[in-house]
Amino acid sequence: MHRHLQKVLFGLACAVIGSASVAAPKKTVPLAGSPRAASAKASRFTFVAYGDTRSHPEVHRTIISLIVAQKPEFVLQSGDLVSDGRNPAQWDEFSEITKPLRDAHIAYYPSRGNHDVGSYYQKFVTEPFEAGGNKYYYAFTRHKNHFIVLDEFQDYDPGSAQYQWLEQELIKGQKTAVNTFVLFHESPFSVGPHGPTAEAQRYIHPLFVKYRPRAVFCGHDHLYYRTTRDGVNYLVTGGGGAPLYQPDNASLAIPGDVYVSTYHIIRCEVDGTQLKGTVITPDGKVIDTFIFKP
Repeated sequence: MHRHLQKVLFGLACAVIGSASVAAPKKTVPLAGSPRAASAKASRFTFVAYGDTRSHPEVHRTIISLIVAQKPEFVLQSGDLVSDGRNPAQWDEFSEITKPLRDAHIAYYPSRGNHDVGSYYQKFVTEPFEAGGNKYYYAFTRHKNHFIVLDEFQDYDPGSAQYQWLEQELIKGQKTAVNTFVLFHESPFSVGPHGPTAEAQRYIHPLFVKYRPRAVFCGHDHLYYRTTRDGVNYLVTGGGGAPLYQPDNASLAIPGDVYVSTYHIIRCEVDGTQLKGTVITPDGKVIDTFIFKP
């Protein structure tokens, strides 16, 4: 069982190694799933963001088919890959469902959700992010675009190692990247039943206001939500297969916000400093479009 898990999940993790600016583990399994070669048009590329894939594998399968049809270079996953991160059978199922991504050489970059906590995530998903497996936050660069993935289940208050690392990565992105994008699980702003995550709002949001990433992707609430706060663009994409939530905290929305309780992905097309987003349901319906630019 453990050997099988290591093989199938490193198929996802090895995809991360291809572009991540992090140390590789002592052992890797070179399965299909590594990123395709970069396009000659380096300033234009497509990726997909989605998250919260736990609980309903049949929905996740339809979502994966939808993702493959978009032909993205890679996928961002906002956390809660499985319902119980301590259950190896769920990781087996997750790996079987996501195999079409590996077969299509679509790389997969996850953040850790609260349901993913446990030794199997450490051993079979994030080991490539740092040899030894004791950090779950990482960064990578694609086409001169900088991507930062945080872990809210390790300290991130001011003075912590992760907070200091985040600020340095944001500075790096501001100085050297065309765009910076951030991914983590629990959003500083949400209209779902979980609502805003107070610590993220208090500690992380001010850094985003200061350094202005192009977009911040989160999950945790199982719906779609788009908002711009203090000039920072937030997207909650929690419609990957978990039971859908209603916008119970809709009173927290501000003018211009969009929220829909539905399964979905976000197709993200980067063209220079512009991000064009198209939010698509499994039946192909477009429920939102947006453009973020300086």
